[in-house]
Amino acid sequence: MKIILQKPVDNLGAPGDVVDVADGYARNYLVPRGLAIKAHKGAAKQAESLQRAHSVRVSKQKVEFEELAARLASAGPIRVSARAG
Repeated sequence: MKIILQKPVDNLGAPGDVVDVADGYARNYLVPRGLAIKAHKGAAKQAESLQRAHSVRVSKQKVEFEELAARLASAGPIRVSARAG
């Protein structure tokens, strides 16, 4: 069964990806949990918009994480104290 992913699914894809999965997996797991919808002719535009939104969200997160990494790197060494023995 061809489906369009609504949310990221491990080992399957990102939102907007059109993937082919077993009927039971789609019908019993992905669709009821809102992770995917059935792919049909009118869903192509929806898949494109999901992909665009996902790429925008990922690029924003990447910028935020790079800023955080720069702040951590400029702060100097990080010391974590722990008991040993």
